[in-house]
Amino acid sequence: MTILSIRDLKVDYATQDGTVEAVDGVSLDVAEGQHLGLIGESGCGKTTLLKAIVQVLPRNGRVVSGKIMFKGMDLLQLPPAEMRQLRWREIATIPQASMDSLNPVQRVGSQLMKLLRIRGGYDKRAARRRAADLFDLVGLDTDRLMHYPHEFSGGMKQRAVIAMALALEPSLLIADEPVTALDVIVQHQILEVLRELEAELNLTVMLITHDISVVAQVCDSVAVMYAGRIVEQAAAEPFFHAPAHPYSLGLQQAFPNLANPRDELVSIEGYPPDLREPPSGCRFAERCPFVQADCHEIDPRLELVADERLAACLRSGEMESLRKQAEDPALWQQVEVAQGFASTPNPSRHPYGGHPIKREGLTSPMPSDKSFTPSVGDGDGGWGGDNGEPLLEMRAVSKQFKIGGGLAGLLRGDKEQTVYAVNNISFSLRRGESLGLAGESGCGKSTTGKLLVKLLDASDGEILFDGADLAHLDSDDLLDFRSRSQLMFQNPFEALNPRFTLYRSLTEPLIIHGWKDENQRLQRVVETLDRVNLRPAEVFLDKYPHQLSGGQLQRVVLARALVLHPEFLVADEPVSMLDVSVRAGILNTTRRLARELGLATVYISHDLSLLQYTCDRIAIMYLGEIVEMGPSLEVINNPQHPYTQALIAAVPVPDPTVENPPLRIQEGVPRPTERFIGCPFAQRCPEVMEACLNIRPPAITDEGRHMAQCHLYGEQRDSPKVKRSPEATAAG
Repeated sequence: MTILSIRDLKVDYATQDGTVEAVDGVSLDVAEGQHLGLIGESGCGKTTLLKAIVQVLPRNGRVVSGKIMFKGMDLLQLPPAEMRQLRWREIATIPQASMDSLNPVQRVGSQLMKLLRIRGGYDKRAARRRAADLFDLVGLDTDRLMHYPHEFSGGMKQRAVIAMALALEPSLLIADEPVTALDVIVQHQILEVLRELEAELNLTVMLITHDISVVAQVCDSVAVMYAGRIVEQAAAEPFFHAPAHPYSLGLQQAFPNLANPRDELVSIEGYPPDLREPPSGCRFAERCPFVQADCHEIDPRLELVADERLAACLRSGEMESLRKQAEDPALWQQVEVAQGFASTPNPSRHPYGGHPIKREGLTSPMPSDKSFTPSVGDGDGGWGGDNGEPLLEMRAVSKQFKIGGGLAGLLRGDKEQTVYAVNNISFSLRRGESLGLAGESGCGKSTTGKLLVKLLDASDGEILFDGADLAHLDSDDLLDFRSRSQLMFQNPFEALNPRFTLYRSLTEPLIIHGWKDENQRLQRVVETLDRVNLRPAEVFLDKYPHQLSGGQLQRVVLARALVLHPEFLVADEPVSMLDVSVRAGILNTTRRLARELGLATVYISHDLSLLQYTCDRIAIMYLGEIVEMGPSLEVINNPQHPYTQALIAAVPVPDPTVENPPLRIQEGVPRPTERFIGCPFAQRCPEVMEACLNIRPPAITDEGRHMAQCHLYGEQRDSPKVKRSPEATAAG
């Protein structure tokens, strides 16, 4: 039985620059009990479609034509009062920024009970019972009902929002990016909650996301949107094994896959068309590697191409042979060249090296773009760069913060506490080598990155850069260090001054470091934008950040980090907020530039599939400590620490036939305000033993390559001195 039927829906936005046809002729059926995944890039119309269904379009948005039938009712013809009654009761939504959807000054349980009383007609006592039942349903402790949102972790907030969406037992649940920005452990647990609820409540679900691996794990059917239209619709298994549209092919080839890693990801170059003036032919033609002359003239319609499969492509009958060709990244790069995005720089016109910078103190010369040719790590233990002394060393580094106390703490009765953010970590990094730092939110990754570029000072230990201790740099040496090390920030939308043009943002580092000649500054900015694939660079110089897409902004952030030709780069979650296709382009660009420039790079991420693709080595962090470190393929294929095993198990695979194993650890990293006598992971470890609680596990290294800090690793695995506790035996 069809519960939702959309027919020829068109939605426009009125803007100062013209009318944007955000949704153009979309037709879609959702059956009762179906779990539909709606995927596509940012700006393709997914969220606009959601807002049209629940009638919450912004003031400049309007439904031009079409029908939205829900249980036989045309939602577009309902009076506002009746539509309000349908929301929450029949159609509930999980908004995109759901973790920010809770009122910060009201208790979470009070917000849930208010919904139940106002919309559901519950009395006070019944509302409290129902709220407790909902908390239990989504896996939240009922004792948390009277806690404030700031007392909840990210995963707990997400569960609370899901509980609110399910409060009045809706028939249709629409989830807009429900796991974006969550780390893999929390993401896995939220997806588990959704799977259990779908089975238990027979929910009909529309899941809107750009993460195809999430769709593969929780949806039984898929619809792909591009430039305001549905370009493919199919059941999940045939879609992931044999997509019928070139755009779907590109999305799948662009996604890192932990189970089936690729040597190089496909990057769908270019950008979707301007929907103020849509093209007359296929909207994907400008980015398609299989484009033909007819594609620019004929607008393909969504048609049946196989059993219960729809696609909008003139070459859908040839897809069997085209799929094999699409696996070659070079095919997609030809599209880039044809569009003029990848014209080869002319060395005589763009001489890299630019203005010489005076260097004192830290005297190691910067690698010259013309003469430096690093050897690149192979992802299996190769260090990359030269094999001499390390460029960077951390020696037993710790960082603590003081919180609470003071007059305000005295009035509240709070004692001063110490946050142990980073605890006694050590590693080294050579030129040309890349290291990935992985772990859950709150494990100390970003703090470590800030220590490496001296945005924070270490509380204990030493950080050496080219042999010089960062703690003892004078002002001249510090300025020189700043030119040789750079940080690529996590959020590109907040990393650039919105009132500066891109040219001003990119020339600021050059001015600070003594570039007085404006022509040389302009030349360096243009060549750097060219290097990060923003071409032609001159087009971008006078633009402001709000005029760029998320992928373009991230490339600008990368360009700003590289404009001084540094030797060391810290990239903090560089692609966590980007679409699949854009993310692949950024990863490929960053990896290529690291090779060309001989950059030593530290990538910070919770996504191990990303780190496997980009890094020579991976270090796993937990509660401020490195619990496992080794060559990327070795850590991924042969994890030794139970925490690493849990992280790998939590990474969703873009294949519906591969089901993620259930996690054996509980949600929630303990507060980093206490030190543990034994292993810091013991409270959550499924393999916990008596020794884990009382004895600090040693850092055991296998042949100098693979280190794990665990009693179960190495020779101690079969030690009779280590006995499993009765509590752990009962739990496991």
